Amino acid sequence: MNRILQIDCFRGWMLLIMTVDHLFFLPFSYLEGWSNITYGFAGYVTAAEGFFFLSGLVSGIVFTNAIANKSFGYACFKLFHRARELYLWHLLCFTLAALIIYCFPSITSRWAENPYMTDFVESPVISLIMGVFFTSLPNLLDIIPVYVLFLVITPFILKAFLLGKFKTIISCSFIFWLLAQVRPQSLLLTQVNAWFPQLPWNFGYFEVFAWQLIFVLGLGFGYCLVKGTLKLPKSRSLLMISLFFTIFMLCHRHSSNLQLVMPLQEYWTSISSFGPLRLLNTITLAYILFRAADKFPRFFNQKPLVYLGQHSLYVFTYHIILLYTLTLFRTQISELNVFLQILIFGACLASLWIPAYAHSVWKEKQKIALSRTKGTTLAT
Repeated sequence: MNRILQIDCFRGWMLLIMTVDHLFFLPFSYLEGWSNITYGFAGYVTAAEGFFFLSGLVSGIVFTNAIANKSFGYACFKLFHRARELYLWHLLCFTLAALIIYCFPSITSRWAENPYMTDFVESPVISLIMGVFFTSLPNLLDIIPVYVLFLVITPFILKAFLLGKFKTIISCSFIFWLLAQVRPQSLLLTQVNAWFPQLPWNFGYFEVFAWQLIFVLGLGFGYCLVKGTLKLPKSRSLLMISLFFTIFMLCHRHSSNLQLVMPLQEYWTSISSFGPLRLLNTITLAYILFRAADKFPRFFNQKPLVYLGQHSLYVFTYHIILLYTLTLFRTQISELNVFLQILIFGACLASLWIPAYAHSVWKEKQKIALSRTKGTTLAT
């Protein structure tokens, strides 16, 4: 199956939006209010939902083909190799972040104000050691580990799909999501903190049992796409309902008056446990984007974003390192005038194409080296 450029374009958009959201944490003092517009750009949905779904979708497409055309063992080998690569990038990011905290304690001490960073700032070396085992995961360093875990289970889920257990797997995934609404990860964290209070336990912001649902749905879509069984309804009524609900969620997210009239408990829209309304908001937005991409395919084919999406792992890793580095200069940045802040902000976004370009050059060199090796082998 040829590469679907629209998927890469969406991944490029998600990377761009995610970077914009995270950059506001520096913060850029004159631009800080803009985060209310970009964060939750379509209601109670962030780029993270799209990123995990698209990752599952791509994995479903690529490795369903791998299992069907080659073997389950080959798919396991490729997926575990990919998980190992991600794990090594996680260690690199974690090590660099720990070095920044260790080398600049006077600057990074303010980071401890964030509860998900407190232990990391106070015990960077111990946190780094525990981070190797995914038991201490501060801000921004908790996303790749979740993806690693999802990749490890991917071949077994796809094999179950191929054995005709599609509905069973989706149902089990939904049950796990329901169980995650009681936040088992947080309960476990409370327990281990009681047992070993001297250690900086932190299992990350994302409840894994909740967020697996969006990844598994992506795997399911990818599987159905390969098998030719993907048949989403193209009902005008369903589209209008999705539009109405998404617009309402968008207005509620950004209107303090509407929030006063119709207050929602944090449970319903929780990012951590992927609350029920957040899930519904994500599904309706995904349906709208599917219909839009089907109706206007050229609009979702912008080459710069496609290019970004094709190198998503390296761009994402780069953006984590960039954020930790820039946060050292948050005071100096906040004292600049609005023009210079916007200029730096734009430069940060533009720099995302640097790792994408570097990886594309490296891949090209690898291909050339491989072709030369094959040519030499044939000649002998």
